[in-house]
Amino acid sequence: MASEPRPRWGILGAGGICNDFAVGIVMAGGSISAVGASSVAKAEALAAKVKAGQAHGSYEALVADPTVDVVYIGTIHTMHRPHALMALAAGKHVVCEKPLAVNEAEAREIIDTARAKGLFLMEAMWTRFFPLTRKVREIVAGGSLGKPRCLQADFGFVGPSDAKHRLWDPNQAGGGMLDIGIYLVQLATMIFGMATADVKGTAVLTEQGVDAEGSCSICWKDSGTASLMYTLRAVTPERACIMFDGGYLTIEGPAHTPTSVTVSRSDGARGKVEPETYTVPLPSLKHGLTVNYPCSEGMVYEVEAVEACLKAGQLECHEYPLDESLAVLRIMDAFRQQVGVFYPQEHDSSCTVS
Repeated sequence: MASEPRPRWGILGAGGICNDFAVGIVMAGGSISAVGASSVAKAEALAAKVKAGQAHGSYEALVADPTVDVVYIGTIHTMHRPHALMALAAGKHVVCEKPLAVNEAEAREIIDTARAKGLFLMEAMWTRFFPLTRKVREIVAGGSLGKPRCLQADFGFVGPSDAKHRLWDPNQAGGGMLDIGIYLVQLATMIFGMATADVKGTAVLTEQGVDAEGSCSICWKDSGTASLMYTLRAVTPERACIMFDGGYLTIEGPAHTPTSVTVSRSDGARGKVEPETYTVPLPSLKHGLTVNYPCSEGMVYEVEAVEACLKAGQLECHEYPLDESLAVLRIMDAFRQQVGVFYPQEHDSSCTVS
């Protein structure tokens, strides 16, 4: 019996993250039908590297391509909403780089559109699909450490020196929370769920009005608390520690691309702690391909998860459901509102921070 054909990917964008996701498709043995970028030259350069079938000099041509089944969107934050809506309008399934949108209202519009059209949609939260992330979820759900009560996590690096870089530009939804803080928030919702939470935040803002550094405290009254710190001003260990009433679990850095997890079980309130370590190395790059961001070899796991969902006819991924994308954005909206980070597009009443 002939195997079922693989979904045909279209890559919307030709920047560093698009390269890395396309490399993940190649590593997974997938099929890239086309690349679309703001210029033919950019599209052709990436298409040649990953052996895509076609190169389009516009995003509109990419989503209109009849050989494309699913579109990966890797443009800047502020373009996620229009590009996702454009791809959905063209009848394509969509995997959109994180954050799914600048705020919850924008994301809800994208999600409602996908659901109305019966199309697959997922925020590309690649960390969810690493083998050790799955192992953490298994341990939490299994209850061998008891109930999770507290989470402490950090993520930080020194941001670019160019003041015009997108990370510092409010017009491009810059700042640390949407770019790296989101990894910490999604870890918290993975552990404690999507229920409404009490959010408290503090941040250091730049002259342009975006967050260079921040601390976010989240409290779920009936489950636990999270203490999260991110920065674009310093290098952090990027470790995460989940504390249970029967021990603790440490995700070694870099925690958003985990290759080592240590489980420490306690035999009593002040008893002996017995550590057990799990390791899964990064997959090896193939075909002479290279990636731009650390550990992007791990995007192969995300590609495999999406293709499994599409093969099963699912419209969203149970490992990172759309309602959780909304919950994460709801927390980030509340944080940004407290610390005073607002983007120019949010003056439009149709897409304001709640």
